[in-house]
Amino acid sequence: MSWNELCPNGEGWGPFSQHRVPDFTPCFEESVVVTVPSLFLLTFGIARFWILSKRSNLPIDMTNNWLYYAKMITLTCLLVAVWTSTALAIMNADAWVKNIPLHAKIYNAFMVVFATCLHYMEYFRNPIASAVLLFYWLFVVIVNGVKLRSLVLMHQQTSDSVQFGLFVVISVLSLLMFALECTVRPKSQYIVLDDTSVSRKRDKLECPEETSNIFSRLTFEWMTPLMRLGYEKPLTMDDLWDLKNDDQSAFVGDTFEKYWAIEMRKSRPSLLRALVYTLGGPFFLAALFKALQDILQFTQPMLLQKLMLWVTSYTTDSPEPAYRGILIAVGMFVTSICQTMFLHQYFHRCFTTGMRLRAALVTAIYRKTLLLSNASRQQSTVGEIVNHMSVDAQRLMDLCTYLHIVWSGPLQIVIALVLLYGTMGPSIWAGVAVLVLTIPLNTFLAKKMRACQKIQMGNKDARVKLMNEILNGIRVIKLYAWEVPFFEKVSFIRNDLELNMLKKIGVLSAVQNFTWTSIPFLVSLSSFAVFVVFSGRPLTSDIAFVSISLYSLLSFPMAMFPNVITSTIEATVSLFRIEGYLSSEELDPSAVIHEDYRCQPGWTPETPLLEIDQGTFKWAKEDDAPVLEDINLALKKGNVMAVVGRVGSGKSSLMSAILGDTVKVDGTVVVRGSLAYVPQQPWVMNATVRDNITFGHRFDPEFYGRVLEACALKSDIEILSAGDQTEIGERGINLSGGQKARVSLARAIYARADIYLLDDPLSAVDAHVGRHIFNHVIGPNGILKNKARLLVTHGISYLPKVDKVVMLRDGHVILNNTYDFLMNQRTELYSLMTDFGNQGSNMANDDSDGDGEIEAGSLPLSDNFEERCTHIGRSEEEACLNKDADLYLRCERLNSISSGHSLRRPSKTSLKKAEKKHLLQDKERLMTVEEAAKGSVAKDVYKEYAKSCSLIGVAVVLVFQILAQISQVGANLWLKEWSNQNQQEQGNSRIWFYLGIYAVIGWSATIFSVIQTLALWVTCAIRSAKVLHSEMLESVIRSPMSFFDTTPLGRILNRFSKDQHTVDEILPRSFGGYFRVLFSVMATVAIIAFSTPFFLALIIPLGFIYLYIQRYYLETSRELKRLDSIGKSPVYSHFQESITGVTSIRAYEQQNRFIYDNETKLDDNQRAYFPSIACNRWLAVRLEFLGSIIIFGAAIFAVVGVLYGDKSYIDPGLVGLSVSYALSVTQALNWVIRSFCEIEASVVMTEYITLSNLSLNRQTLYRWSASKSPMWPEKGEIEFHDYATRYRAGLDLAIRDVSFKIAPREKIGVCGRTGSGKTSLTLGLFRIIEAAQGSITIDGIDISTLRLFDLRSRLTIIPQDPVLFFGTVRSNLDPFGTSDDAELWKALQNAHLSEHISKMDGKLNAAVLENGDNFSIGQRQLVCLARALLRHTSILVLDEATAAIDVETDAIIQETIREQFKQCTIITIAHRINTVMDSDRILVLEKGSIVEFDAPQSLLANKASSFYSMSKEAGLVE
Repeated sequence: MSWNELCPNGEGWGPFSQHRVPDFTPCFEESVVVTVPSLFLLTFGIARFWILSKRSNLPIDMTNNWLYYAKMITLTCLLVAVWTSTALAIMNADAWVKNIPLHAKIYNAFMVVFATCLHYMEYFRNPIASAVLLFYWLFVVIVNGVKLRSLVLMHQQTSDSVQFGLFVVISVLSLLMFALECTVRPKSQYIVLDDTSVSRKRDKLECPEETSNIFSRLTFEWMTPLMRLGYEKPLTMDDLWDLKNDDQSAFVGDTFEKYWAIEMRKSRPSLLRALVYTLGGPFFLAALFKALQDILQFTQPMLLQKLMLWVTSYTTDSPEPAYRGILIAVGMFVTSICQTMFLHQYFHRCFTTGMRLRAALVTAIYRKTLLLSNASRQQSTVGEIVNHMSVDAQRLMDLCTYLHIVWSGPLQIVIALVLLYGTMGPSIWAGVAVLVLTIPLNTFLAKKMRACQKIQMGNKDARVKLMNEILNGIRVIKLYAWEVPFFEKVSFIRNDLELNMLKKIGVLSAVQNFTWTSIPFLVSLSSFAVFVVFSGRPLTSDIAFVSISLYSLLSFPMAMFPNVITSTIEATVSLFRIEGYLSSEELDPSAVIHEDYRCQPGWTPETPLLEIDQGTFKWAKEDDAPVLEDINLALKKGNVMAVVGRVGSGKSSLMSAILGDTVKVDGTVVVRGSLAYVPQQPWVMNATVRDNITFGHRFDPEFYGRVLEACALKSDIEILSAGDQTEIGERGINLSGGQKARVSLARAIYARADIYLLDDPLSAVDAHVGRHIFNHVIGPNGILKNKARLLVTHGISYLPKVDKVVMLRDGHVILNNTYDFLMNQRTELYSLMTDFGNQGSNMANDDSDGDGEIEAGSLPLSDNFEERCTHIGRSEEEACLNKDADLYLRCERLNSISSGHSLRRPSKTSLKKAEKKHLLQDKERLMTVEEAAKGSVAKDVYKEYAKSCSLIGVAVVLVFQILAQISQVGANLWLKEWSNQNQQEQGNSRIWFYLGIYAVIGWSATIFSVIQTLALWVTCAIRSAKVLHSEMLESVIRSPMSFFDTTPLGRILNRFSKDQHTVDEILPRSFGGYFRVLFSVMATVAIIAFSTPFFLALIIPLGFIYLYIQRYYLETSRELKRLDSIGKSPVYSHFQESITGVTSIRAYEQQNRFIYDNETKLDDNQRAYFPSIACNRWLAVRLEFLGSIIIFGAAIFAVVGVLYGDKSYIDPGLVGLSVSYALSVTQALNWVIRSFCEIEASVVMTEYITLSNLSLNRQTLYRWSASKSPMWPEKGEIEFHDYATRYRAGLDLAIRDVSFKIAPREKIGVCGRTGSGKTSLTLGLFRIIEAAQGSITIDGIDISTLRLFDLRSRLTIIPQDPVLFFGTVRSNLDPFGTSDDAELWKALQNAHLSEHISKMDGKLNAAVLENGDNFSIGQRQLVCLARALLRHTSILVLDEATAAIDVETDAIIQETIREQFKQCTIITIAHRINTVMDSDRILVLEKGSIVEFDAPQSLLANKASSFYSMSKEAGLVE
C-alpha cells in the first residue's frame, strides 16, 4: 500500500500545492499542519495533568466566577461543533480506514475533549492561566487561519458550505477561547468584600510576576504598571513589591548554609559546589534558552543569503516567485522576535540567579562574622570583610550574567565556522588560522590582567581599611591636627599604588581591545584574500555580506569570550577570598560548657554558677605564651567577685575566656545559666535608647523603670529631646562616655541573666554616680543581689563590700579569697589598700547622701515635662538632642505598651514591630537620611565629570570613536563596490587594488579604536579618578565633627568603596560603550535610509515610539538604580556595627535577631534591585521588537523595491549591506538606552561624591595670623571672654556666658556632674565646636583667627577614648616622623610602657592591629600619654585620661604628669575627684555655666560649695 493511497485528494501529499501558490496540499494540511497543536497538547498536557494531580483545589471563591462559566460554555459549543464536523466527515467518507486526514480529524476531536478536561483541572488547581493551554489555543488559531485561507482558495464555501460554516464557527470559538485564557482571573469575592487598606497594600506588594501568564512573562508586561508609576512620579520603597519567597535572603541563606555545611565536612570544601547546589536549577534552564537563541541568531545570515540570491535572480531572465521574497522577510521578522524572547528569558534567569547568589553570600558572610574566632578576626579587618560583602559578592553576582558564554562562545564559533565553510569553502581556514594564532596572545593578556586585578583588590582593601580607621578615629585625628599625615597615607595608596595599577590595567585593556577589534577584520581579510586568489569563484555580494554577517556574529563570542574569561578570573579571585573567609577558624563551641542550673537535679546554692578549673587560655592557637595560665575560679549565685590587677594583667582576657572568645588550651569552664556582659568599652547601636536597653527582649515598663533608676539614667533620659525614643547615633556619638557605660549596664540588667560579667563599668562614670550604681546594681543590696556577678574594677574602695577578691598578675591568679582574709594576711591587697584606699574609707557609712540627688532626678518623665523644657543643653550628649522646647516629648510611650515578662530570647514579633515602627520625626532624628537626588541627572554633573576627565581628553575620545566608525562603514561600502564589480564581470578583477584599499580602511578603524581606548583609560579615567577622590577625601577629612556625628560611617565608607569603584572602572567603560554603540546605530540608520529611501517613512514613527519607550524607561530605571544604591549603605552600616559589637551579640545570644535584621535590610535592598533588572528586560523586549520591525522594514522595502521599482534600482550589494546592518541594530538600539541609563546610574555616584564635596561645610584651615610667633603659645595663658558654644546650628547652648582666666603654668581641675559641659569646654578650646558668642584667647591671640592646624598642633590632649591606628608603635606615637628613637623610648619609659613595647616583635616597629586590638584599654591610654609627652606644647588637656587604669599605675602616671609637664598649663577633666585635688584651682561647672572657681582648699573649707559635696560623695572628706 503506497502513501498516496492514504490520501483521498488528487493533489497528493505535496507538501506544496501546484494549483495554489503558495499553499499546502489538503492532505498535508489536514494530516500534519492541523495536527501540530494537538501533538503539542498531548506532549505537555500529560505532564501538566500529573503536576496538577498532586495539588489540592483552590478556595471556591477563587474559582466560582463568570470566567469559569464563560470558558465552560465556549468549550461545550466548541465540542459540539468539532464533533458535528467530524461525524459529517465520517459519514461522507468513501473508505475511512485508508483515510489519514480523517484519522487526524478524529484525533484532533479527541484532543479537544482532553483540552476541556485540562481546562477544568487548571482552573480549579492553578491560580494563573496555563502556559500549555495558552500556546495550544495560539497554535490552533494560527493553524485555523492557514486552513481557512486554503478553504477559501479552494472555494469550499460554495462546494461544501456546511463543513465550511462549521469550520468558521470552530475558528471563531477557538479565537474566543484564546482570548478567555488570556483574561486575568477575577479577584476573589472574599477579597473584594474585605478590601481594607491593609489587604489592598498586601495585594499591591505581591510580586506580579508570580500571578502573570506566560505571554506576560515572555514580554515582561507584568512590569508595565510599575514603569507607568515610575513615569508619573519618582518611585519610593513603598511602591516596590515584596520579593518572591525563593528570592528572599532568609530562604536562600538557609538553603546555602545546608549545602555549605555538607562541604565543610569534606577535606577540601568547595564554595562553587555549594553555590551550584543552591542556585543551579534556574541557571541551567537559562542555558537551554541561550542555546536556542544561539541557533536562531545564525538563521538570520542564512535568510539574508536567500534574500540576496532572490534579489540577484531579478537581474537574470528567470526571477524567483515574488512570495518567496515576502516569506524570507517575514521569516527574518519571526526569527528575530523568537530570538528576543529566548534571549531575555535567559538573561532574566541569570540576573535572578545573580541576585540570589548575592543574598546567599552576604547572609553567609554575616553569619560567619558572628562565629569568627579571635585569630581569624585579626586576619580580616572590617574593611576587608566589608569588601567581601560589597566588591567580591558583586563580582560573582555580575559573573552570573555572562558565565554561560564560557560554553556558548565556543558553540557560536563552531556554528559560525560551519556556516562560513558552506559559504566560502576552504578559504575560511585562513581566518581560522588567524584565530588560533591569537589564542596564546590572549591567554598571556588574560594572565597579566588577572595578576593586576589581584594586586588592585589588595590596594582597594588597604585603602578602605585605612578609611575605616580614619573615620572611626576622626575626633582624635582632629584633636591632634593629624589630618595631613593621614591624608598623605591614603593618597599614597590611592595615587601611587591604586591609580598606577589602574593605568596598567587601562593599557592592557587597550592591547586587548586592539587584538579583539583587529581579529574579526584580519579573519575576513585573510579569508577574502585566499578566496579571491585560490577559489576560482567571484567574490559576489551574497558571499561577501553573508560572510561579513557571519564574521560579525563570530566577533561577538570572540570579543566577549576574553572578557568573560577575565571576569571569571576576577571572580575566581573573589570566590577563593570568600571561600577562605567562610572556611576560616570559628570559635570553639566546646571551650565553655553551658548548662542550666534549673535543670540540674543535684544543684544547690553552694554549686557555683561560674566555674573555671585549671584554665589556661591563649588569644590564638599559634601564640607562644598563654595570656592566662592555671586559673581557678568559682562564683556562686548571689555572690559578687571583684577582679583587680594592673594594666595588661589579663582582667579583660578573663572575661573573654568565660565568653568563649579565647582559645582554651587546658582546663574547663562551666557556665550554669545565662550570661550578660558589660564590656569595658561600651557598645551601643544606632537605635533608640529604649531599643539599646531592651535589646530585643519584650518591653516591660515596670521593670524597665526600675532598671533606669538603678543605672541613674532617668535624669539623663529626661534631657533627651524624645526621651528614651531618641535615636542614638552611630557608636553612641551623642552620649557621653558615662552615659554609654550606663546604657550598656542597663542592657545587661534588663536581660535578667543569671551571671553578670562586668568589665570595669564604673571607670567611665563620676564618683557619685559610680557609688549609686554600686549600691543600687552591683552591691549586696543592688538590683542584682540574687545574681552571680564578676566585677573587674579599679575602684578599690568597693572591695570591702564584695564577697571575694581575685588579683591577677601577668595572667596568673596571685590572690583569691575574701576581702577580710586577704587584709588580715597582710597580702599585696593590704599594701594596695593602705596606700590608696583612703579615698573610699567613708563610703560604706554614707549611703544616703548621694542618693537624694539621684532620686530627685528620677521623677516620672511626664511630671518633669515643664521643668525639662527649660533645661539648657549642658553638654555634648545633652545639647545634641535637646531640641526646641515646643516639641511634644513622647513620654507617654513608656506607659503605652502593655506590661509583659521579659524573654531571654529576642522575639521575632519585636523585630516585626521594629519594621513597622513609623520613622522618627525630624526633630528626634540624629542621623541624616540619605537623600536620593530626584529626576534626571543635572547637566552640571556631566560637566563636572567631563572637567575632571579633562575636556581635551573627552574630545580626543569622541573624535577617534567617530573616525573608527566611519572607517568601519567605509570598509563595508568598499566591499559592496568590489563585490558588485565582480558580479557584473563574473570574475575577480583588480584583486590587489581592491584588497589593499580594503585592508588600509579596516586597519585604520582598528588603530583609531585603540587610540580611543588609550585616551579613555590612560588620560580621562585616571584623571577623573584622581581628582574626584582627592576632592572627596579632602572634603571629608576637613569636615566639622557635626558631619561625622550625623552621617552613618557606612554611608561615607560606601562612597569610598563602591561608589569610587564605579567612578574608577564602571563609568569610563559605560561611556566608551555608549558612544561606540550610539555612533554605530547612527551609521546603521544612515546606511539603510541610503539604500532604501522608503525606509525613512518607517523610521520616523519608530523614532517616536523609541523616544516614548525610552522616557518611560529612563525615569523608572533611574529611580530604581538610586533606590538600589541607597539601600546598600544600611546593609554595610549594620554589618560594621555588628562586627564591633560581636562579643556583646554573642554574650546575649542575640545572633538570630541580628541575622534577621541583616536579612531584612538586604531584602529591602534587593527589592529595589529586582525591578531594576526586570525593567531592563522590559525595555529590551520592546526595543528589540522595534529592531525586528527595522529588519522587516529593510527586507520588505528591498523586496517591494525589486518588485515594483525601476530595473536600475536592483543592487544586491546594497540590499546585503542594509539588511546586514539592520540585523546588528536590534541589540544596538537596546544598548544605546541601556548604556545611557548605566551612565546615569554611575554618574549618580559622581553626583553623590560631588554632593559630598559641596554639602560639607569645610572648616577653614587656611587663615594665618601675621602677628603670631613661631613659638606661640610660649606662656600658655588662656582666657575665656563671655564664651558660649553649641554643637550644631539649631541646638541649645552647651556652654553659656563663661568668663575666666588661667595663668601660665597653672594647673586647673574641671569638675561637674555628668553632662555639666566639661568636655564641651575642651572641645571649644580645640575649636572642634565653634564659638556661638564671645571668644577664647591664648597668649593674647584670639584662637578663631588661627588656622585649625596651627591651633591644634600647639595644644595637647589625652582624650577620654584612647584611639590607636593600624600601623606600628612608631607611627602611632609620631605620625609626622619628627622624633628620633631616643625621644620615642624616653616617652614610652615615662609612660611606663617601655617594658611592654621592648618585649614585642619589632619593638618600635611592632605591629599595632586595627583599633589597637593587641593592646589592653589601659595600655592604649598609656600610648596616648606617650604621644602627649612627645608633643612638647605649653598647654595640656587631660580628659579623664586615666579612667581605665588601675590605682597603682594611675598614681605613677599622675606623678609623671606632674614632673614632665610642670612647665605647662594643665586642664584636667576629672571623674575621680582625687585626681584634681592637687590642682592650683578647681573649676566647677553645672548646666554649662561656672558655679565655682577657686583653690581646692578654699572650696573644701566652704561646706556649702558644690565641690565639697562632690568630695564628700567620693569619700575624700569627712
